Amino acid sequence: MQPTPDAPPPAPPAEPPAVSGLVDLFTNDRQRGGMLLLGACTVFLLLALFCAWQASRAPADAEPPKEDPLKLAEPEKPKNPHRGAYILAAVTAGAACLQLASVGAWLIVSFAPAELETRRTHARAAVLAAGSGLGTIFMVAGLLFFYRWSGSLSDWLDRGQTKEAKFVLVPFLAILLGAALTFVSLFPARAEERNNPQLRRWVYGMNLKLVVLLAFLALLLVNLIVGPRLPNRLDTTDKGFYSLSPNTIGLLQKLPEPITAHVILQGGRVSEDVRRLAANCADASGGKFVAKVVNPTADLTEYQRLVGKYPVLEANEYGVLLTVGADGKRHSFLRADEFSQRDQRNPEAGTAFVGEARLLKELLFLAENEKKAVVYFTQSSGELPLAAPLGEAVRQGSVAQLGEFLGRNNLEVRPLRFDAKDPKVPDDAAVVLVAEPRQPLPPDQVMALRRYMTDVRPGGQKGKLIVLAGATFGAAPKREVLPTGLEPLLAEYGVRLDQRFVLCEPGRARDLPPQVAIAEFTQSAVNARNPIALALGKSASYPGLMWREVSAAPQGAPGGARPTTLLITEPGRVSWLEDRLPTNADYNRTLEELNQSQQARIAKAYGDAPRSVGVAVADGDAGRLVVIGNSNMVIDAAAGDPSGFDLVGASVDWLRDRPALSFDVQSKRYQEFRFPATADENRGLWLPLVIGVVAVLGLGSAVWVVRRRTA
Repeated sequence: MQPTPDAPPPAPPAEPPAVSGLVDLFTNDRQRGGMLLLGACTVFLLLALFCAWQASRAPADAEPPKEDPLKLAEPEKPKNPHRGAYILAAVTAGAACLQLASVGAWLIVSFAPAELETRRTHARAAVLAAGSGLGTIFMVAGLLFFYRWSGSLSDWLDRGQTKEAKFVLVPFLAILLGAALTFVSLFPARAEERNNPQLRRWVYGMNLKLVVLLAFLALLLVNLIVGPRLPNRLDTTDKGFYSLSPNTIGLLQKLPEPITAHVILQGGRVSEDVRRLAANCADASGGKFVAKVVNPTADLTEYQRLVGKYPVLEANEYGVLLTVGADGKRHSFLRADEFSQRDQRNPEAGTAFVGEARLLKELLFLAENEKKAVVYFTQSSGELPLAAPLGEAVRQGSVAQLGEFLGRNNLEVRPLRFDAKDPKVPDDAAVVLVAEPRQPLPPDQVMALRRYMTDVRPGGQKGKLIVLAGATFGAAPKREVLPTGLEPLLAEYGVRLDQRFVLCEPGRARDLPPQVAIAEFTQSAVNARNPIALALGKSASYPGLMWREVSAAPQGAPGGARPTTLLITEPGRVSWLEDRLPTNADYNRTLEELNQSQQARIAKAYGDAPRSVGVAVADGDAGRLVVIGNSNMVIDAAAGDPSGFDLVGASVDWLRDRPALSFDVQSKRYQEFRFPATADENRGLWLPLVIGVVAVLGLGSAVWVVRRRTA
């Protein structure tokens, strides 16, 4: 239905009451309206003068520098750290003052037209000029303040410094206030949007400005607030090649001092992976790890500066330079060839990228002020030797490979030979390890270890002990299991080291020999969040000969220490306990007795229930003691399977209150794609050619048919 020619025009949009009152005031009494704007202008002028005065004065808590009587020049005045912010605030208030003053002066000086509609148009233009101009000033000032205080956003959101929130919210409130002023000032002008071209252009321009501003704010909020809390990296490799382990992320976020990584590498696959690793570490650290790529050719000035400050770069041109703190005095350098390694035992396996584990070991070393913790191996009672003797047969009974493994983890390994007259543990001992003594430790050496465990050390902590107590036997004919001499000391911490070892039935559990049992972590240790079990995983297993039963006392330790069962034998495998080494005839005779006699089964604890063979003792949140009923998994003959080394290394890290990084971070092997030796010539050559010909003929036929129909 078409409107009749005499129909009245559509009603203009309703104006908000406050703005409508300003329009009526500027229409009926321009002088009064101008004086009102000049009054508001005076408020902004006073604010600008106050901010300028604050910018020029010294801070109240700053001490004036002492005057030098030998100096003729005036002493330098203390700098005001907020001077820039006050200057920006003064400029903002001054601009708002000029904006309102110009509109107010125009209302006062200009002549009022006789027509009411013309005066109302002028009033709407004045409201639009004052509101949009003031709103634009606030929005620009808010953006400038936000840029100036942008560091407070990360301090507030990433580091939890709530005091920095005001430096983020104030600029946002200024931007929103400016947008609101602009939006409200548009309402009066919309009444003449269709009839007045100048007001229409002004309204459309302000609308565009508001839309752009709102879109910018939305993107800013999503990127700066929501974005960091969402996973912003997608690792599409099947092995998670570019993903960081949880322990790695935890260490990066808890670095005591900021660390800068200068990546000085050239092209190549390993170099690109190192750069990506450094970038991932920087993203995950929350600002505590900074990655800088320095090209020795393109960034020659920066590279020469680093060479002049760190002489280690003169002998090693390529690698990663790690510097600690703002001064960078503490530093470390990783050569380029340390980020990849080839398996010497299996050359066909190719090269593996070990950059994450190598980098994090160095970060942990730097975080400890470049001081290696000392791990002592007792060597006074026939323990496994730390230095490998000559001869392969003897070498298999040493722990030299374990010592080298701990040394690669930035630990210093030393032998501990007790003095015969005054045995004691050195003051710098971080952990003491007793590896399967062949004879009981004398009482004075046990007393030295007891003092080490109970007395407060120079660092403010008590001693930490690891005992690897496999079954060792006396002379024939009895060949009974020998005590270690540490049983009373271990009992003080709620740990019972049994004088018997585990034997299993044959033909069960992967067809292992009867003397071999498999130990694994208990689910209770995993549920209790024991760091050793978490670092190595529930699936880790440790086969060993003649495990001794090690159990935690049900009532705990008298002094408040908390023993936790760490390792158990494989559930479901039938086993029993023996106190002497049997021959084959003894073993078969024992099996017959166990099958026929209930008393024999009770005496030897016969059954298929898992047995406790490892206990970890904690005192509060700190680890104090780890006892494992086996040691042959860490001798040099077992070096081909490093699981036992990982177990000892994770125990040392837990006792030292350090994350077990090197065991959580796995090496990532490079995969090479190779085309098959034979190729199908029909599919590789003729099939694409036939498809191309058919496609051309089909398109040509379709064009020919269409053109004939339209001709």
